[in-house]
Amino acid sequence: MDSASYEAYRARINHIQAWRGKTNCSPHYHQAVEIVVALTDGVYTRVNNSDRTLSARQICVADCFDIHMSDSHGDDVYIMVIPKELLSDYLAVKRKKHLSTPFIDDLETCEKIIACIEAIINDKPSPLTLLGYVNTIMGLVCETCGLSDSANADISVMQAVLDYLEENSNEDINLESLSRRFGYNKYYFSRLFNEFFQFNLNEYLARVRIKNFIAAMRADPTADIVGTALNCGFNSQQTFYRCFTKYYGVSPKEYLSQSQKSE
Repeated sequence: MDSASYEAYRARINHIQAWRGKTNCSPHYHQAVEIVVALTDGVYTRVNNSDRTLSARQICVADCFDIHMSDSHGDDVYIMVIPKELLSDYLAVKRKKHLSTPFIDDLETCEKIIACIEAIINDKPSPLTLLGYVNTIMGLVCETCGLSDSANADISVMQAVLDYLEENSNEDINLESLSRRFGYNKYYFSRLFNEFFQFNLNEYLARVRIKNFIAAMRADPTADIVGTALNCGFNSQQTFYRCFTKYYGVSPKEYLSQSQKSE
């Protein structure tokens, strides 16, 4: 699975997902825990307002409802998404606390976690064994990252912003109307948004609209490309093609053709 495929339906995942592939995910959040393992140097990860470029065999863990993103710059990583249905033991331990840091660089711990992920990917374990791997991974995460109280008010605001943009990305949204909706000064909101997501509003909206375009075209491969793009919120064919090519490096038609072949 590639990151675009996962982005298109991540909210519906209710079973564990683990795979090796490239990642270039826009900021998002969900109830699941998401783990990214760098297999080469230079994998960029960000969780809430903390970021790090991982070296090979280092790990980033996004806790439940953390806003997170990752970019492997074309290299493979391991990605594992653990839904809340398999996190009952972890949630009972952490209660209302939160991981103190999302990053793991202790080599011994990383290798133990990687061994579990590789077993999940390669061995297709039984449900009971799978739960054992999940608890082992989350136990190691807790021991290494630690747990602490979380009181970052900006996270809940940015979660609300993400929800609003996801639900209304086909509308005409601009910085002034969005900041006014959430009760912020336009300039302060712009700085907060850019610092939190490492994108400006227009860049983020383009990513959301492209993701929705891909999902719509996969649902109906015969649909008109330009018409679908306009329905997803792009205001012109030229803007859509420019944004898509910048993001994926190929035209929409080429991307969809390559995607169909790989599937």
